[in-house]
Amino acid sequence: MADKIISTKQQSLAEIRQWDFDFTADLETGVTVVSAEAMHIPPRGTTASTPEIGTIANNIVPVTLGPLDKKGWHTLAVIATLSDDELSELRVRIPVNF
Repeated sequence: MADKIISTKQQSLAEIRQWDFDFTADLETGVTVVSAEAMHIPPRGTTASTPEIGTIANNIVPVTLGPLDKKGWHTLAVIATLSDDELSELRVRIPVNF
């Protein structure tokens, strides 16, 4: 099951922002994040954008999102592939109000 986080940070429609997903708390000793995929889930009635994954370091997956085309709650989901061949998912709900 995915860990879900509601962000206290907002993102504007025009903004391009990097969101850092830290998988450290989900890892057993010696296990690392080896790759990741990201998915943008926009509010109903709008088109998803394509998030970009940056360089993974210290089990933190940087994901760039934006610009966005509709105000409301946006979800950014990241699925990490771990060195033990397991998967881990984190999701953040992002308020876009301006």
